Amino acid sequence: MTEPAWGRTVDVLIVGSGIGGLGSAVITASAGARVEVVEKAEKVGGTTAKSAACMWIPNNKYLRANGGTDPRDEALRYMAKLSRPRLYDPKHETLGLPEWEYSGIAAFYDHAAEAVEAYEELGVLEFGHAADFPDYYAHLPEDAAPTGRILFPAESEGGPSGTVLISKLMAAYERAEVPVATGTRIMRLVSDAAGSVIGAVVERDGEQTRIRTRQGVILATGGFTQDPALRLRYLDQSYVGGCAARTNTGDILEIAREAGADFANMNVGMRAPIVLERLLHDPASVRGSFMIPGDSMLIVNRFGKRVISEKTPYHDFARTFFHWDGQFGGYPNDPLIVVWDEAAQRFGGEGFGNPIAAPEEDPYWVVTADSPADLEKGIGERLERLRAITGQAELDPRFGSALAATVERFNTMAEEGVDHDFGRGSTPIEQALSAYFGVGDGPNPMMAPLSDEGPYHATILGPALIDTAGGPRVDDHQQVVRPDDQPIPGLYAVGNCAATPSGEAYWAGGHTIGFIQCAAYLATKHLTRS
Repeated sequence: MTEPAWGRTVDVLIVGSGIGGLGSAVITASAGARVEVVEKAEKVGGTTAKSAACMWIPNNKYLRANGGTDPRDEALRYMAKLSRPRLYDPKHETLGLPEWEYSGIAAFYDHAAEAVEAYEELGVLEFGHAADFPDYYAHLPEDAAPTGRILFPAESEGGPSGTVLISKLMAAYERAEVPVATGTRIMRLVSDAAGSVIGAVVERDGEQTRIRTRQGVILATGGFTQDPALRLRYLDQSYVGGCAARTNTGDILEIAREAGADFANMNVGMRAPIVLERLLHDPASVRGSFMIPGDSMLIVNRFGKRVISEKTPYHDFARTFFHWDGQFGGYPNDPLIVVWDEAAQRFGGEGFGNPIAAPEEDPYWVVTADSPADLEKGIGERLERLRAITGQAELDPRFGSALAATVERFNTMAEEGVDHDFGRGSTPIEQALSAYFGVGDGPNPMMAPLSDEGPYHATILGPALIDTAGGPRVDDHQQVVRPDDQPIPGLYAVGNCAATPSGEAYWAGGHTIGFIQCAAYLATKHLTRS
């Protein structure tokens, strides 16, 4: 049977238009390659457009210019300890990690700063430096460079800047005259008799086109957060969804499998709590609650008990939802309930999924009541509406009395300034994250007693994904590999559509974007041999 004719030929076809796709396109075009980008959504940007756009870059030049050091061995130990805590062995040649994961994080350390400098040299991005912002585990002895690794697009001045990052990449992309086809999805890869990828079939408006590639295909399509069936099949835990782009439905999994790809870390996700009613009401633009501000605020489970420091970074916070209670026969911490008083309303603001609404926002997701009894009633009614995504969760009949006891204990600790239960405000990252929306004035500026009088406010959080992080396994050049570790010629994968070598970890703010921009750089440098 004769294959259909090629519709057009390019050097490199890139699938996806977040930082992985557009970053790859800019670097590839700068090497003189003829590039095309296809994007399934009707606009570019992917999940990157919703992100803070910070990049965690070990040993970056700004850190060094400020007199800091970030030795390779220490940095790798920090990363490895968090990536695979059970396997970690500081005396082992791969620190206890599987060889491909160790090799992957080592390549990241070795080239992430180099990649950033390449974007600067091309005039694509200018960076600001969060010189004093700590890593998420800056308090651990393994973190030899606890601050100074985070960069961000200079124009954003450190605020949420995904749209800024995408606009800067698109400007460079347009200067290079690289075509981008939105509303276009990849249907399959085309391989030759030897198994090398030589092109792909894409579809737009029901019409399919075969695109031939002289050098290769780069997959940068994001994970499978938005496909409930794939979440159920692969992930260790049950998530309500997530804040990844709505087009992140794992399209390339079967496509890459047919090309012979090996797969890894399909159970891995990058997590955050999310306000459930916001997820249901506005799934396209909702963000995870990356910061939960407020001093006279606490979080309880449906039994009315605190179970975590409310200022815990989002990835670790979300682990708490999945605590299993054998006697209860379920997850008592799923969902969780944020409770705050009127004074804490001053911490309201847009950005980072703040549960406390900004003054000009419609706080449709917030229960407000004048008394604890009415607040309990309102929370119960909201849970009734949310039963389809909370596992039929209901408040325990003793919720009200338990909450009162919890508030009493919390208030006593707040007056002392020490959270004896969960250490709220005791780590550098909790202090830094809290400062974004502001802190109070007490002995512990992250804790204050809740008022004896209403009104009171509450909202309901569930476990969500920033995105999944499993998929085709790749080598140090981001080439997709087969089960025998041999690369598939002409096929690369970057970002959340590829298997992450970082395992369970989320090292710091900018972990994801920092890793992806480096992966895009490595893939394009290898593909173009530049």
